[in-house]
This record gives sequence, structure tokens and C-alpha cells, in this order.
Amino acid sequence: MRIVSQGSDRGGIYNEDALGAAGDAVWLLDGATSLGPSRMAGTSDAAWFAHFVSDRLAHTTGSVHERLSAAIEAARAVYEAAGPLPDAPWAMPSAGAAVMRREGDTLEIGVLGDVKVWLIAPDGAVTALPGGEVLEALDAAALERLVAMRAEQGPIGLKAARSQLDPLLRDNRSKMNTAGGYWVLSLDTACLAGMQVTRVPVAGVHSVLMATDGFYDLWGAYGVPFAEVREGLKAGQGDALIERLRNIERADPEGLRYPRFKPHDDASWVLTEI
Repeated sequence: MRIVSQGSDRGGIYNEDALGAAGDAVWLLDGATSLGPSRMAGTSDAAWFAHFVSDRLAHTTGSVHERLSAAIEAARAVYEAAGPLPDAPWAMPSAGAAVMRREGDTLEIGVLGDVKVWLIAPDGAVTALPGGEVLEALDAAALERLVAMRAEQGPIGLKAARSQLDPLLRDNRSKMNTAGGYWVLSLDTACLAGMQVTRVPVAGVHSVLMATDGFYDLWGAYGVPFAEVREGLKAGQGDALIERLRNIERADPEGLRYPRFKPHDDASWVLTEI
């Protein structure tokens, strides 16, 4: 496997995305922004969790499940050394994740949360792997509430809107890793029961694109064609694509045209040639 393009641009004070590769594996993590105070000094819990897991994955072997399980157990030990796990489910550090490894003639790809993966075949056909549908539906409903609030109260800014939305977002976060809820990486290895694992023959895959929602908003929300983004990444234009993304967001700082929860999200991707 060869990484053709990778990048990560922070949207706020801390970059809560993390990416990496080692040997037969490539991964991308998207820490869920904390909805309460952070335990870790000098960073957010989300940034700490994503980067800790990423660092541990560089030193693990085995299946995707085995690698993530080892990383979770190590992260939990560090977190609990500073105090017990939070009582409130919404306060638990969590992250979306996509982890891919090659085993001989097979690719194994595990997905949790709304980090997305696209398989690109030798003939150019694109297949989006499943994952994150429940979480996306919850986020979409929260954004609909934001739009309704603005219809009732006028074009209120994102900061004021978030203060009103936080109870709903916490309620949504409490559905994390529950039956009927959504599944993401957390400090409990039981989260891996909800991981969607895909195994495909290497021969049918030319390249694989992983992206966090802050990056795939470029085509999912802002209307830039996916094929244009893919070709730009192949041509080494990742920085230009990030600038294009940020220009769209800077032109709509309060999310009036493109409703969202914050002015900028962390935006990360990895394009790997198989």
C-alpha cells in the first residue's frame, strides 16, 4: 500500500482528528468534540483520545478488532489513572474511526462513527462503505432544529445557537454505543461490537479514500464534485482543496447558508493506493 495524499487541517484550538499508517495498516480518527469539561490538561479529551489511539495503533498487530481493542485498553488505563469514568454517557471520550489493513490478497476495513471510506476500483467505479448512518441522522435532526430555531428567533449566531442546542446534543451523545443508537470508538472495548467490518479482495480495489466529515463536507454539503476532489488529491492539491473548503466556510461564518454546529470542523483525509 502507498499513501498518495494525506492531510489534516484543524478547525479550532485543538485538532481532534488523527491519522497514521504503519506496515500493513492505515487509519483515520475523528474525536467527538467534548460536551463538557475536559480531563486532560492542555488539550481536549477528544484530541487526546484520537491522538492516543492513533499513536498506539502504530505499535499493534493482528486484526482490526485486535488492534483497536489493544489501543482502547491502553487509553482507558491512562484515563482512569486521572479519575473514574464519567457518570454521564455524553461525557465519555469517543471518536469515529476507520482502520484498514492488508492481509495477503484481502483488505479488512473497520468503520465506527461517521468517518467515511470510499473504495475506488481499477475502472474508476466508486463504492462508499456503510457506516455512521444513525449518527448522521441524529446530526441531521439537530441541524433541522437549528434551522427551526432561526426561523423562530431570527438569524442567531452559532455561539448562541449552540447554547440552546447543547441539551439535544448531549441527549444524542447519550445514545452512543447503545442498542438502537450509534456506535463509535470509546474507552470500552464493547464499542467494537458495533464496528462495521468489510473484507474485499485486493484485486478489485485500486485505491481507498478515508475522510472525516469536516473534509467530506466539501462534496457532501458544499457541492464540489467528488471526482474533482479525488483528482485534486491525486494531483497533490490537498492544500488547495482545504483552502477552497475554508473559503466556503469563511463566506458563511454563522452557518446560515450551510447549517452546521461550528464555523470550521477539523478536516482530514488519507488516500491510499493499493
